[in-house]
Amino acid sequence: MISVKNFSEEKLKLQIIKRDGREEKFNINKLVKSLINSGVNYGDLENILSEIYTKVYNGMSTEELKNIVYDILKRTDPKIAENYKNKVILKVRTSEKEFEPFDKEKIVKALVKEAGADKKIAQKIADEVELELKKLNVKYLTAPMIREIVNAKLLEYGFEELRHKHTRLGMPIYDITKLLKMGSRENANLMYNPESIHKWVADETMKQYALLAIFPKHIADAHIKGDIHLHDLEYAATRPVCLQHDLRPFFMHGLKVDGTGLHTCVSKPAKHPEVAIQHAAKVMMAAQTNMSGGQSIDEFNVWLAPYVRGLSYERIKQLMQMFIYEMNQMYVSRGGQCVFSSINLELEIPEFLRDKPAVIAGTTRGTYGDYEEEAKLILEALVDVMMEGDAMGKPFIFPNFIIKLRDNAFSNENEELMVKIHELSAKFGIPYFINMLPDWQVVNTNSMGCRTRLSGNWTGDAEIDTLRTGNMQWYSLNLPRIAYEASGDDDRLFEILHERLELVKEALLIKHEVTLERLYVDKMLSFLTQEFDDGQYYRYENTTKTFGFVGLNEMLKFHLGEELHDSKEAVKFGEKVIGYMRDYADRLKEETGLRWTVTQTPAESLAGRMAKLDYKYFRDQAKTVVRGDLNDVNTLYYTNSSHVRVDAPITLGEKVRIEEKFHPLCNGGHIMHVWNMEAAADPEVLMDITKKITRTNIGYWTYTKNLSVCNKCGLSVGGLRDKCVNCGSENVAKFSRITGYLQNVANWNKAKQKELIDRKMLRI
Repeated sequence: MISVKNFSEEKLKLQIIKRDGREEKFNINKLVKSLINSGVNYGDLENILSEIYTKVYNGMSTEELKNIVYDILKRTDPKIAENYKNKVILKVRTSEKEFEPFDKEKIVKALVKEAGADKKIAQKIADEVELELKKLNVKYLTAPMIREIVNAKLLEYGFEELRHKHTRLGMPIYDITKLLKMGSRENANLMYNPESIHKWVADETMKQYALLAIFPKHIADAHIKGDIHLHDLEYAATRPVCLQHDLRPFFMHGLKVDGTGLHTCVSKPAKHPEVAIQHAAKVMMAAQTNMSGGQSIDEFNVWLAPYVRGLSYERIKQLMQMFIYEMNQMYVSRGGQCVFSSINLELEIPEFLRDKPAVIAGTTRGTYGDYEEEAKLILEALVDVMMEGDAMGKPFIFPNFIIKLRDNAFSNENEELMVKIHELSAKFGIPYFINMLPDWQVVNTNSMGCRTRLSGNWTGDAEIDTLRTGNMQWYSLNLPRIAYEASGDDDRLFEILHERLELVKEALLIKHEVTLERLYVDKMLSFLTQEFDDGQYYRYENTTKTFGFVGLNEMLKFHLGEELHDSKEAVKFGEKVIGYMRDYADRLKEETGLRWTVTQTPAESLAGRMAKLDYKYFRDQAKTVVRGDLNDVNTLYYTNSSHVRVDAPITLGEKVRIEEKFHPLCNGGHIMHVWNMEAAADPEVLMDITKKITRTNIGYWTYTKNLSVCNKCGLSVGGLRDKCVNCGSENVAKFSRITGYLQNVANWNKAKQKELIDRKMLRI
């Protein structure tokens, strides 16, 4: 409060003559406000007011008073005097075309409402901010500018938590300009286009929100430092990850792509095969708006089999071609990309579905066991379509093409089809294989995206456990850093491992609660929560909460001095580490009633991020094990999950014997990559390898063939080439598999490009 002790009662009763001749009582509060608006500090007010007191008199004009004040201010601070003379009023730009007077009460209200500040504290901060703003030489203020100054004042007074809650999210202009000019290589599936720019900008804001508002500081800090990694941060506040679809509810009841029918048209159950195909594609497209990860249809050829009865093979092939082009040309998903799609396929109708009613056109016709021939024709047609490639001869990237190998996979009746599948592997390296022969695979197992996995061992009901559910989220541990911190001490290593698992558990439980809120309180995910006769489509209660990991090989190299391919002792210690993670997850199932699993992390960018951070914070340790060029930190990377490093000098058989140890442990997802198969891509050789792998504990694998496709003449050849061998053009697109999908390697980040260079041909 400003003192007026120097103003006598008589002075306070003075009358001032306005320009129009009217008299007005002298108002000291109005004068004080005018002085403050001009930029006068509170500490200087008493002296200025005292001098004014000696000069004012009854009956003076408004102009005389202003001149007196101006002269006094001019001696104090000429800039403030000019502000006073020109009646400077702070203006705030609220939009592109609107200005409004600055109102510090809005600061008070914002601090109370947004940050939960005490009103007295909020008022103090607002007063101080107003003074700071008066000193600025700017034409106008903006809301972000004011917020920055408020946050600076909060920090100045030690109110860090208030600043945390009051902070503004977004990106610097420079970073957005850089995106506009160059795009980003953080996600190889995102192309450089207007939609991806918007997604990258939105993602950055939502990532900041997650680290500030979703996760507590100790978890956010652990992520930022690289102890753990919170995948899909941009979606932490809004959606779960992967989903394994069942087409029967839509074939029985019709399709609402928004989940309600209020915002889009509603389709009746598909009567014709063309419509059934379109609905299958649209189910994955619609679900992608509610989820961050891969969309998969399990038993794809089984569900569609009733729709193709009586059709010629050429007609079935045309239908499958329509589906494949739909999945590769629906260029609308999340920032201008195709839907991350997978289809799980059967060579025969699996036992758990043989006696189930076959759904078609809103009714049922027999059982699925009656349609085995049609299911095989669909699979064969899909193989033929994928073999042809697109109009340019390029391989189809979507959907992931996953074949389940059960007991009769290599029987005489399936031999011709199996040869075709391996011809596709030999040409493009497209198919993935699920080995259903080991006992731990149970009745049904499927895969979503590149490896996340469901198996019928949760409730014991294969349909409940593997259909209409998926992975809620996986978060990953940085295993090499644990070894650095343990400094060779086994006990300390497992203590730190446990601490990091506890952190990830806490983060996953937070994501679980957030997802429940989005599903059932905010009701944001309406496609997932739509109701059918047997209840909600999405069986959220059966989703997996998953622990991922990166760099087991480098952990072992630092801790033991040996890598996975070096000794049996290294493999056994690796099993002990991942076994500890699996035991921890299994105990959580009993404690929480939730479905906890362990996965080999799909580490498209994470293997590089963690290596780069470790080289920064643990340079002396990391430089002895990290992969890549130490002169370029952007090329550094760790070996993904529990894989053997990509250039290990071993045979394929040795690789299988090592990596099979970890597939049963990683019940949330696993994969074995057989890289660089172009020089050995003989279908008969590949089929022989497949037979041998099915007799091991490898649960999921693929043969990756690098490809070069000429953008001029369309020739597709094996290997990564700089020039077309047919027309000599250097306009050549190079394709390889990253963590799950074939992609143009030009879109990869530098760490993954370096890993690609390092990949060695395995001796068969």
